[in-house]
Order: sequence, then structure tokens, then C-alpha cells
Amino acid sequence: MRGWGREGITDPIEVFAEIFSYMDMGGWRRLITKMAAHALSGSIYRRRAPGDVLVDMKVVRSALMAAYALQGATGKDRAATGQDLCCPGSYGTDKDQRRHWDDFPRNLSFKEYGHPYRVFKKRFRKRPLSHWINDWEQLVAAALSPCHLDGERLVLRTRTGLLKLLEAAHVAWTRDGNGGFAKQYSAQQSNGQTKPAPAS
Repeated sequence: MRGWGREGITDPIEVFAEIFSYMDMGGWRRLITKMAAHALSGSIYRRRAPGDVLVDMKVVRSALMAAYALQGATGKDRAATGQDLCCPGSYGTDKDQRRHWDDFPRNLSFKEYGHPYRVFKKRFRKRPLSHWINDWEQLVAAALSPCHLDGERLVLRTRTGLLKLLEAAHVAWTRDGNGGFAKQYSAQQSNGQTKPAPAS
């Protein structure tokens, strides 16, 4: 897949587009939550083939690297309001209303939703990129084996931190990368054609 094969992507927002084309936000939330649950319980994760999960691991690693590259950016930051969260056009990536709840940023605070790039800066200030990648890879390795990780707090912190980073990436892409369905379906070029946008 482009971005995880020989053709590299240098624009972090384009990396986010590839990531959410590969799997939507709801899928990532369910996968990471399942990985954490299996890593703690010692039961083997079998919903997806191990090879697919290892690809998923690399995709999340790419997301972390892209988020790290954007930690000093600002983008279209703005104060969040309750009306924003009631309007799926500000965070939704699909015109199908059934998918809006999957796109809804459940782990971000109002402030973080308004300023997603600050989430990157805050998370990487607390833990360096290499530690995030290592924690995620350990989570996956434990979920795919009968072993379990000690330290429930560490696993939950890793899960919550990863979801915050991915949800912030999703919001950043929706606002700055033409990922929102409102842009995909409403933005028209002068010739009447819809502007191309990454599919989610």
C-alpha cells in the first residue's frame, strides 16, 4: 500500500489520509481497545489474521511518526463549542449518518478537539516517539500470544494515549486535509466537479 511500501509519503496530513482510507476511526478504536484487552487477559486475539495485525501495527506506527512531525504545527485550531460536536460536518468523514458516531472524537476533551495539534505536542512532550512505538508494539505482541502484560495502568495509558493521538489526527485531517464529508460533497470547482478528496 502506498505509504507502507516503496513509495514514501512526506506530507504528514497525506499520511493521515492514507491511514483513514485503510481503516476508519471507528475501526482503529475497536482494534486498539481489543489489543489492550487481550494484552491484559492473556487470551490470543483471533479476530484478524496475525499478518493483517502486523500490517495494522505498521500503519499505527506511521500515524505516530506523522503526528510527531506535526507537533509544532497549528493548522485550523479554534475554540470548540457544543454546536461543533452536534454538527457531524466538523468531524465526520462520510455522508452516511450511520458512521458519524464512529467518527465522533470520544477520547478528546473540548479543548483538545479545538486544538488537535496541541495533543501531538503534549503527548510527545510526556513520552518520546520511540516509547510510544515500543509500547504499541509490545501491546500487539502480547495480544497475539498467550502471554499477558503486567501493569494495567500502563496498558490503559497506552490505549488512551494512542486513541487521543489518532482522534487528533482524524480531526486535523478533517479540517486541514479535505477529509470531512462536508468538504468532499459540498466543495465544487468552477467547472462543477467535486474537488478530489481522500476517501475514508
